[in-house]
Amino acid sequence: MKRILNISLIILIFSGISYAIVPDPYNYSYFSQGDYPELLKISAPIPNPVVDYAEIWYNIPEDDVAEIAIYNFAGVKLKSIPVSGGLRKVNFEAYDLQEGVYFVCLIYKGKNVDSKKLIKK
Repeated sequence: MKRILNISLIILIFSGISYAIVPDPYNYSYFSQGDYPELLKISAPIPNPVVDYAEIWYNIPEDDVAEIAIYNFAGVKLKSIPVSGGLRKVNFEAYDLQEGVYFVCLIYKGKNVDSKKLIKK
C-alpha cells in the first residue's frame, strides 16, 4: 500500500499537478503509526499556512510535561508553550509573527524530539 502511495505521488509530481494533503483538523491520524499516535510527536500546524491562529496535536507520556517552541529561520526561540502529558492539542496565536517560515518544535526533557515547518502568511 505504501509503495502504491509513493508511486502515485511521484506521478502527480511529474505530471505538473499540484497536490497537497490536508489533514482533517479533528483527526490526529496524520502523525500516527497504525492505530496509535506515535509518542513524542507533534502534528503539522493546522491550518498551514497560518494567518492568525493554529492548532497543533501532540503526544507525550502521561503525567509528564514538555514545551512546544516556535523558532525563526535563524534558530531564535520566539514563543514557548508549556504542555501537559497525553494526546492533546494546543491552540496558539500567530498574529504577532511576521510573514515567513518558522519551525514548531516539541522540546521534551531539554531536547528537541520532533519539529515541523510553519508558514506564516
